[in-house]
Amino acid sequence: MNEQIRIRLDKGLIKEATSVCREIGITPATAVSMFFAQMVKLRGLPFRPTDFPALDEYGVTLAQATAVEDNALAEIAADRKAGKLTVFTGKL
Repeated sequence: MNEQIRIRLDKGLIKEATSVCREIGITPATAVSMFFAQMVKLRGLPFRPTDFPALDEYGVTLAQATAVEDNALAEIAADRKAGKLTVFTGKL
């Protein structure tokens, strides 16, 4: 049985998150469901809250972390343009 929840979030955040969901082939509802499922499985947040996870986790500089992120985004965009990305079905 599905349950509906109502939450208030920043409009800009919703817009950006919805765009990311569209890029990876899932709906925002699926993303929230995945987040909740991981939270239940781990009995906590599925990530460590921090401003710069790459810096804390891997000891890299902000410039290095940004370069890696920019490169990864470029690769994802190229794969999307080439039709290489698989649409997520919602099943893990």
